[in-house]
Amino acid sequence: MGESLNTETYDVIVIGCGGFGSSAMFHLAQRGLKVIGIDQFHPPHDRGSSHGETRIIRKAYFEHPSYVPLLHRAWELWEELSESVNERLIEQRDLLMAGPPGSEVIEGARLSARLYGLPMENLTAAEAAIRYPEFHLPEDYAVAIESTAGYLWAERCVASHLSSAASFGAQLRHNETVLSVSSSGTGVQVQTDRGCYSAGAAVVTSGAWTGQLLSDYARHISVLRKTLCWFPVTSENWIRKDRAPLFFVDAPESQFYGTPSVDGATIKVGMHTGGEMISDPSGLSRQVTDEDERPISQFAQKYLGGIKPQVSASVICMYSMTPDGHFLLDRLPELPIVVAAGFSGHGFKFTSVLGEVAADLVQRGQTGLDIGFLSANRLSAR
Repeated sequence: MGESLNTETYDVIVIGCGGFGSSAMFHLAQRGLKVIGIDQFHPPHDRGSSHGETRIIRKAYFEHPSYVPLLHRAWELWEELSESVNERLIEQRDLLMAGPPGSEVIEGARLSARLYGLPMENLTAAEAAIRYPEFHLPEDYAVAIESTAGYLWAERCVASHLSSAASFGAQLRHNETVLSVSSSGTGVQVQTDRGCYSAGAAVVTSGAWTGQLLSDYARHISVLRKTLCWFPVTSENWIRKDRAPLFFVDAPESQFYGTPSVDGATIKVGMHTGGEMISDPSGLSRQVTDEDERPISQFAQKYLGGIKPQVSASVICMYSMTPDGHFLLDRLPELPIVVAAGFSGHGFKFTSVLGEVAADLVQRGQTGLDIGFLSANRLSAR
């Protein structure tokens, strides 16, 4: 009896309130549900995978064509959220993709563009150099320019979802660590280091910590330590919208991506592939070393002009990887829990729509969008 008196009761508990969790809180609360979000840090924060100033959003998705309908809806929802909070959260910008003949990036993007009628311009490396003189690409590289792309202001997006969720009555408990998630008979019970909560359902969006809460997911998710670097610009071309596209380069050394200058002073560059595997995200070393920066600096020096190749700022983040690089989004069969995890370094752009999908799964057990290819069942045989 005493334990039940100390238990707070809600319709839905959201565990982890970064990019995905903040969106799930908003969509659930908007539908009139009593929602609480619990985060071990204070979102928006730099402890997980939803920070670093900007995130690229693109529709000609080389990873899999089935992502494209989700991206159409994601873009709509980002614009709706921008309008509702009266703040720019998404900016349209051309995306330059480049790679050698047969590149998975180029061929995959062209396939998605063809299947969904997305505009795409194909250039040679020489033609790209005339239009975008700050890019120094090998002469045999194929180049694809996507106009249905842009970037998101990452921390603003998280903060806007959280404030919008709060406007519909959602509560946020920050600096509180979830210790366990279990069945309460008719729903779920969540024990934290500060209290106990019960609800009819839960949404687990705890990123790199998912495997620690849900043991079945530990074997499906590995965590990589990643580095983001900023380089000072020396050419105004990096500031001009017509001369400075977003970019994704499939180089022999690795796959690299970047954002042109959004502050008039620097560009951001990251390495999409590679990274050091870590066993405990709570023990992640956030001290950036010369070794962390070296491959990104070498890429910048070789492929980019109009910048100083010396890093002016850098941060550490994490990729939560699945074996095939696709997301895990499912409703557990044994518990009323929706799990979103393993975004593999390309998930932030989707968080607006996946929060909506999570609300659908909580309320109806299904959604009108095709997410079958993201089910954890595909990994059961691994």
